[in-house]
Amino acid sequence: MIKSFEPVYKEMEELFIHNLPDYIEKINRNYNDGILIKKFENRTLDEDCIKKPCFKFSLEDSEYSEKDRIIENSIFKISLELILPQEIKKKTIFFWRYAEAIQRILEESESSYIYKMIKIIESKIIIEITLCR
Repeated sequence: MIKSFEPVYKEMEELFIHNLPDYIEKINRNYNDGILIKKFENRTLDEDCIKKPCFKFSLEDSEYSEKDRIIENSIFKISLELILPQEIKKKTIFFWRYAEAIQRILEESESSYIYKMIKIIESKIIIEITLCR
């Protein structure tokens, strides 16, 4: 039986809305080369963003897996489509710095869920979230 997505959603909102700006700042300090990525303008995960940069959050897939009737997992796949201003030069560098900030926050989050960036398709980052029983 697939577990509820609601607690995952609430944790992701905390990560991407409240904590990600600190990771963006870390990336800017780490490179210190004059290219500064800005924090995302999103105020919630599911808002239609007007100001850029922002991201569009989507739940792509959910599945239930069972192994030996003992280990039960609910697996959710979400996407973050990064929407950058049109006038930005070096969009590829900007995109990958945002991707690095997202990767870091997923790796460093203290969560009972397992987060894994599994794919990047054009401007979308696909993240798999596993809820273990």
